Amino acid sequence: MDSAALLSHIDELPRLPKAVSELLDLVNNDAASVAEITEKISHDPLVSARILRLVNSAHYGRSREVGSIDEAVVRLGMQTLRTLVIASAVIGAVPIIAGIDLGEFWGKTFEVSLYGQELAKRCGAAPDTAFTCGILHDIGELLIATIEPDKSAKIRELAANGDKKSLIEQDILGYESADVAALLAKNWNFSPELVEGIKYQNHPYKADPFSKQAALLALSHIVLDEWDEVDENERTSWLSQQATAVGLKMEVGGLQDKILELRGKGLDIAKQLT
Repeated sequence: MDSAALLSHIDELPRLPKAVSELLDLVNNDAASVAEITEKISHDPLVSARILRLVNSAHYGRSREVGSIDEAVVRLGMQTLRTLVIASAVIGAVPIIAGIDLGEFWGKTFEVSLYGQELAKRCGAAPDTAFTCGILHDIGELLIATIEPDKSAKIRELAANGDKKSLIEQDILGYESADVAALLAKNWNFSPELVEGIKYQNHPYKADPFSKQAALLALSHIVLDEWDEVDENERTSWLSQQATAVGLKMEVGGLQDKILELRGKGLDIAKQLT
């Protein structure tokens, strides 16, 4: 089954309820007012609850707990609220899947999202797009696990042994989960910039024109997987080398401290939502 054929099973996972789809359309509309968005959010108690849990998480929280969506907008601003709406909507669309630890899955997803958002600020890319790319980048794995459970289990088994997941997927499926995630993002009417970033996350240099968002996803995964193995005295130079390797010109001064500050916060956010 090729990736396009797999997407034809979209009804099986993940289907966005009409109200959530309309909410995503609204938050992605730059002309939408704060009042319109907060009213729409208030009509979906589950999305509202997830957003408030996110706002009050260790990453976004302050000294006083936020108790309403209106207050969340004032506290965080519209751009941050948009990213949280997208995150809560996508999480809510994904059911329990046999063989997938969703707590671990979303923990890694948020880690990648937070790293990408910070790294984007240092290379002239859009931080909010980077965060959303991170939220959606691995959702193809969930769709594959639902439609091709045996093959998905084999892929996870081989990847756990240290083999590169994208190569395993190509060998077993004939395509990568990134291809499926990109098709899904396109089907959900996300921007071409975001779709391209997801599609080329494992091969940033293949994107034409070059996709900073793809390179940010690649770099964020490198940080997630290898950070603890790098000597702390060498991390700044290591970051510079890794950024160059994926094609990014990046200001790395102070970045080590910021990553240390972010480390683990994505896992904490996921615990509050799953």
